[in-house]
Amino acid sequence: MSQLPLEGKVALVTGAAKRTGRTIALALAEAGADLVIHYNASADAAEEVAVSYTHLTLPTKRIV
Repeated sequence: MSQLPLEGKVALVTGAAKRTGRTIALALAEAGADLVIHYNASADAAEEVAVSYTHLTLPTKRIV
């Protein structure tokens, strides 16, 4: 099993709920990074990113 390039790293993505930030956050997760998903007023969209993230990698930790 090959190691993912960002495994063991943490990525903070501001504006991760929508558009470019969402795309970047999910790409980082696919590369093995743990995510900190930041949003301003898009709680539902941020939750969707978190759900997508949990399908890519486990375990998930959430800080509210």
